[in-house]
Amino acid sequence: MAINITTKEVDLLAPNAEAARNGLELSKKNLSNLSKSADGTLIFGECAGSGKNPYHCSADYQDEKAPVFRCSCPSRQIPCKHVLGLLYAYASGQVFKAADIPENIASKRAKIEQQQEKKENDKTKNSVNDIPKNTKARLNALTKKTEAQLAGLEIAEKLIRSIVQTGLSSVDAQFKITFSEQIKQLGNYYITGIQTAFNDLLLEIGEVKNDRYIHTIDKVNYIYALLKKSRKYLTAKRENPELIELNSPIEEQIGYAWKLTELMQHGLWEENAELIELSFYNYDDAARREFVDESYWLDLCSGKIYKTMNYRPYKAKNYIKEENSFFDVLHIKELYTYPGDINPRVRWNEFSIKKITPAEVQKAYSFAANNYADLVKTVKSSMKNPLMDKNPVALIGLHKAFILGNHVVLEDESGNKLTLKDSDYFDNTIENTLQTLLSPEMKGFSMAVMFENNIESGLFSARPLSILTGEKIIRLLY
Repeated sequence: MAINITTKEVDLLAPNAEAARNGLELSKKNLSNLSKSADGTLIFGECAGSGKNPYHCSADYQDEKAPVFRCSCPSRQIPCKHVLGLLYAYASGQVFKAADIPENIASKRAKIEQQQEKKENDKTKNSVNDIPKNTKARLNALTKKTEAQLAGLEIAEKLIRSIVQTGLSSVDAQFKITFSEQIKQLGNYYITGIQTAFNDLLLEIGEVKNDRYIHTIDKVNYIYALLKKSRKYLTAKRENPELIELNSPIEEQIGYAWKLTELMQHGLWEENAELIELSFYNYDDAARREFVDESYWLDLCSGKIYKTMNYRPYKAKNYIKEENSFFDVLHIKELYTYPGDINPRVRWNEFSIKKITPAEVQKAYSFAANNYADLVKTVKSSMKNPLMDKNPVALIGLHKAFILGNHVVLEDESGNKLTLKDSDYFDNTIENTLQTLLSPEMKGFSMAVMFENNIESGLFSARPLSILTGEKIIRLLY
């Protein structure tokens, strides 16, 4: 078997754009002793660096779904620029001579096989048909954790009361410093999600201009609702340590990080899912101190729309792969779904890629909502809950489009209308471009949209993310 990889696929492997550029430059002049194994699953070579001796780099595709990249350089990026240079050289057709697999790589391959065997055994133990029972010691530990969370909740409740009693307009620099120090304490009580909500509030207060506190008040209301729901939930959990809420994201909102094995144990997984990406966007989440890559995906089997969130902490942004737009079909062996609402978050490990076909675009269209009134009713009902997603995404069928004032308006076959509008959620604008893409008659087309209820103007609208024609997907956000 020979490694089959294109330059475009190497681009996608790069942790960031800078690493890709550096790797491409190295592939043109810094590589030597380019070699490949007899079975074609391994390529390796040397790459000149800043030191006296070259770095030894390799790309191991023994498991083509989970390739392993190695380099003797000190970089923590995976793959590093030297391995990327090796891959670019291979993808561009440079000559790699047949050679024996280096002994150190053969040894590492053996260790990986042992680890994989252990992983499969552990997976069998944790299968949905063999859920481990909570021991007395574990239940005691869960109870102690819940007690700690409730103690942290008392601090959080005092914090929100203090800021309300002080008054948003009276929050000065000294108050912010004191408040920030108090927020840090919440991290000691297993309620990091609540801690993030307070950090977000503090940042919002700092952005207030001309005494316009409407968005700040909205965040205060969110925290009040979160603390109320958390107290009710954690009080019940103290009495029953095994209690798990699977119909809402409250565990994550409090601060819990789900493990994939736990999602499997609770039945929140499926096999052989096929997803197409409807949109991609990345942003800076200052409250979490992380960059976030956010994508929305349509499941071609169920019609559900999921989202993925790739978090890159500030301190590790150069070492965690930055995601990018994806234009093919992902076939996923095991899809794990987090508790959530309209667009639950998902994750996966193993996947394969295939080119999207017009038939699959047509299948996606079959899931579009053609009655705007019913869809809007469902979305607004979800939005009324302050703890639910304020910007859910849906796929809608297109029938008619026209200009009304400064906005594009869609109309379904029953005459129900939906206003399209740029969103404060995104930096880029699309309304002017959209007017050139849409025509009065658009039967057979569909559109992925993100809903928004503007709390200042009261306007309920939808922000276009992509248009699905009869044959392809036109990205409006990527």
